[in-house]
Amino acid sequence: MTRLLRSIFLLSLLTLLLLPAASVSSAAGENRDKAADQARAADPAKRAAPAKKAPETLWELIVAGGPLNMGFLAVLGIFSLVGLTVILERLVNLTAGKLMPPGFVRDLQDLIRRHSDNPELFRELCERYPSVIATVLKAGVLWAGRPVPEIEKAMEDTAARELGALRGRVRPLTVLSGAGPLVGLLGTAVGMILVFRTASEGGLGKAELLAEGIYLKLETTVAGLLVAIPSLLFAAFFNSRTEKLMRRIDEQLMETIPCFIRMEKSQRSEVRGQKSEAGGQRSEVRDQAESEVAV
Repeated sequence: MTRLLRSIFLLSLLTLLLLPAASVSSAAGENRDKAADQARAADPAKRAAPAKKAPETLWELIVAGGPLNMGFLAVLGIFSLVGLTVILERLVNLTAGKLMPPGFVRDLQDLIRRHSDNPELFRELCERYPSVIATVLKAGVLWAGRPVPEIEKAMEDTAARELGALRGRVRPLTVLSGAGPLVGLLGTAVGMILVFRTASEGGLGKAELLAEGIYLKLETTVAGLLVAIPSLLFAAFFNSRTEKLMRRIDEQLMETIPCFIRMEKSQRSEVRGQKSEAGGQRSEVRDQAESEVAV
């Protein structure tokens, strides 16, 4: 996934670098059109030539915009591919079954019903079902036997990191929702500069040429908005789903707190037993030493 995004980014950068060349080609083409118009005006036979046919299909509209428009539309097309890749990946992986495997939830509920206080059983469960909920629970199991507030803090920190990682995978859509319209406006602005320059050089009587150039250069703005609007909507949808699933994970793991309390009590009992045993051994050694001194 990372390699794909990197390749798409490099291709977008290369396309942006080639846009100045496309601009030059577009300007040259417009200059040729202006020379042809002047020649047609000088020649009565050419003046009577049929009017230029307006583009009817989407492809004809794109081609009529010239190399400059096609360059910016290519960049926006790459943006749309990136957005589509992220959307499909999130639709597949951002599900309850991926973040909370049913087998993990079933086995966890079984341990909770049995009032288990063995950390090894929880650790084996987390290793058997690698997922977000397993990662959060494992952070608490590593602190098993410690005070419950420390365990809760460890699980909260891990959940916050997992939430940040999930949001990071949606961040490309947020970037595209802002970059798409900017690239489209840039293409329109550059195209409008060339259109008005050609109109100023051609003099009066170029209203049709000016109008045609304006509506053709607005293509990039429309394309940028078509990239931005779905990206923005899907980014909001995925962020909302992420928060909802993390809340479900939190509710599920709250049921394990009694198990951690029993682990803490068991750990304390074990420590007290070890201390008592160590105290008894010291007493035996002391009594033996006193008896030897008495002898």
